[in-house]
Amino acid sequence: MRSPLGPPMDRAEAVDLFAATLRGPVGRHYAARFARALHGLDLMCTCPLDAPCHADVLLRLANESGEGTALRTTRSSGRPR
Repeated sequence: MRSPLGPPMDRAEAVDLFAATLRGPVGRHYAARFARALHGLDLMCTCPLDAPCHADVLLRLANESGEGTALRTTRSSGRPR
């Protein structure tokens, strides 16, 4: 059965939406909190290394200056290989 909201998102679209949400008016509050809480920590995930992942967004957020207000999407950079 198809969703009335349209086709499901692929992995890259979901990660891009997550990054975009953290740039939004409500998300910026959470992004600042995530940046402080995650700074200096290692994150791990079960996603394949060559696939977009929410952890990529969180790692960039935690390691950027300015408390992560310049989040990029999966199309602009990926995890180190």
